[in-house]
Amino acid sequence: MATGTLVLNQPTLRYVETEKPLGRNLAQTMGHYLWGPMALMGLMLVGTAFALAIARSQLSVDLSEEFTPLRKANFETLGQLIPGFMFLGFAFIFSGISFAIARILGVFRTGGGLVQEAAGKGIKTPVMPITAWIFLGGMMMAMMVLVFAFAGHVYAAVQAHDAWINATGPSGADAASLGRAETWGTWLEGLRRVGVGMYLASIAFGLATIIQVIRFQTLRIKELAEQTPTVA
Repeated sequence: MATGTLVLNQPTLRYVETEKPLGRNLAQTMGHYLWGPMALMGLMLVGTAFALAIARSQLSVDLSEEFTPLRKANFETLGQLIPGFMFLGFAFIFSGISFAIARILGVFRTGGGLVQEAAGKGIKTPVMPITAWIFLGGMMMAMMVLVFAFAGHVYAAVQAHDAWINATGPSGADAASLGRAETWGTWLEGLRRVGVGMYLASIAFGLATIIQVIRFQTLRIKELAEQTPTVA
């Protein structure tokens, strides 16, 4: 299996040369099938967060009329769960975008291989560049960060509920549980933003990979055209 980094004497992505198209790799296959379900689950989670926000707004109205420990406990519990569900939904939506990028790269890989096979001049398939590896690694790390943040919000929600469920008045919360809920809620706010930033940076590397592949395919098509004899 021959390898190279030059097409039309211009440096480009490292590639392997074969007689048959290689087809999609594992990441591209996953992207082909999972981009839609991931995006749909993300929208469902964002919708759940919106529904919880509506419920919390009603609890706020009820609390303004009469304070009860249960109402306050539910109000504070939802205050932790809403951002958890919202940003978990963002995680799945960003995953859907990332898988869509992987799917696009798979289309370029398979389509380019078929075009080259039809030309009968050998098939040059680019190897995954460093930008693609950063894209995949960053996407997985960002997902883990946001899933951990969701788990943290569930813990904070439990602490918030325990802090208020036995309260004797608007200022009668259990100090220890309330402190844990507020502490977790505060630093999870920063963690969520780190996860979103990692996702967006990863998507940027995925788009950079698409640009590199398009350049490679353009050079390869021009090379095939120059290798094809002109009919008089």
